[in-house]
Amino acid sequence: MFEFLCTKPPVFKGLGTPLDVEDWMRTMERKLEITQCSDGEKARFTVQQLEGAALDWYENLRGGLDDPEALTFEEFCAAFCDYYVPAGIKELKKEEFRTLQQDNKMVQQYLTQFTTLARYALEDVARDANRQRHFLKGLNSGLKIGLVAHDFSNFQSLVNKRRKLGEDRKRRMSQNADGPSQRQRGMFPQYSR
Repeated sequence: MFEFLCTKPPVFKGLGTPLDVEDWMRTMERKLEITQCSDGEKARFTVQQLEGAALDWYENLRGGLDDPEALTFEEFCAAFCDYYVPAGIKELKKEEFRTLQQDNKMVQQYLTQFTTLARYALEDVARDANRQRHFLKGLNSGLKIGLVAHDFSNFQSLVNKRRKLGEDRKRRMSQNADGPSQRQRGMFPQYSR
């Protein structure tokens, strides 16, 4: 238990979005993996990080088990996720991923949201080509045009090219905002009289 606590595992109080819940569980799994503890210890250590409403949920779960001490980590995770991230929520998140649009988001914001929601639609992004297609589909049409005609070796190449196009566009816009250059202002040479 000491080794596990040294990893500074987060506490879960039963609050937050489904993404927060899944992130907490993923963090716990990583920390438990580091400590190389048994399956039974994993379940017990995880329960120690529950507080408030989450601990109430666990007490109710435990009360309904024939042998609470036999609860495996896998069984705990399944019950936990079923309660805090129901199938209906997962379906909504999958649909949110499938209809995700960049709109007025910066590229990094769109990429972060894309990556976060992709966990709900793994079958849609299992192949790199499909991941690229979904990413392109959600991009703003003005920037999508510069990318659609290209074949990218992988998803990261597509993202890098999209970032470069965005930076080039920002640079052009800031140059235009500074006004026309001196050469453009004086279209006709001045003659002295």
